[in-house]
Amino acid sequence: MEYKFFSILLALILITGACGHVTPRKTGDNSAGIPKKDSVKAGAVDRVGNTAIKDKVSINFTQHKTLLDLILLLPDDAFSSWEWKPEDRLKWYNEIKANNFYSDATSRFSKQKYFEPDRAGFMIVDGFWSINLYHATDGSTIVITDDHVGDGHTLNFYEVRSNKLKAYMDGESKLSGFRETLKKTDPVEPCSEKFEALEDPIFEYDFSKNDKIEIESSWYLVQESYGNCLNGNAIQYRFNPQTKKFDIEKIYWKPKQSE
Repeated sequence: MEYKFFSILLALILITGACGHVTPRKTGDNSAGIPKKDSVKAGAVDRVGNTAIKDKVSINFTQHKTLLDLILLLPDDAFSSWEWKPEDRLKWYNEIKANNFYSDATSRFSKQKYFEPDRAGFMIVDGFWSINLYHATDGSTIVITDDHVGDGHTLNFYEVRSNKLKAYMDGESKLSGFRETLKKTDPVEPCSEKFEALEDPIFEYDFSKNDKIEIESSWYLVQESYGNCLNGNAIQYRFNPQTKKFDIEKIYWKPKQSE
């Protein structure tokens, strides 16, 4: 009886010791399913050790320096429908100069659509803004900005030479007064009402080719209705680097939906 008692006591001691023993877990082992804290992924650290900036927009500073410099020179009225203050442009410029990129956070009210050595375009809050450069033989540059909001375009014309900017008050003179150019000088019918319509329609501007501009009228100026009074509804210009004006290449009827 006494032997049986001691056997039971010994078995209880061994079981208690086994339950109290815990094998230590190696550092870094997550086999127990405990969630790890977020870590910086490989390659997400820049060369100075900071966490990488999200939504980087790459611009090679050297290749685009001329255009970047000119954006700094522009007066406030070049941004008539939005506000891109000189200090904000300078911050944006310096970020590109230092890194060959900028972050979207630097340009809060715009989103870059394209950026080339002689032209750039940005989606803005209510529309689209672009800048376009045309280089003259005397070393100067003609700059045209287009602030397109809703149905309207605000064009600004500047000439830049030796880092000095001059604004043209009558910029359309560079485009040969295109509204008058569209009118026939010897129409075969009374056209006064149709000529008045030229003051109202929406004109679209295409700056997609470096040395050309195309202007086309809104949808309702179609040849069937206006062909006796107008020479066309679209004009294509080519920049003349000697005169610093835009010469007419052709006037034509561009197909439109009448109504």
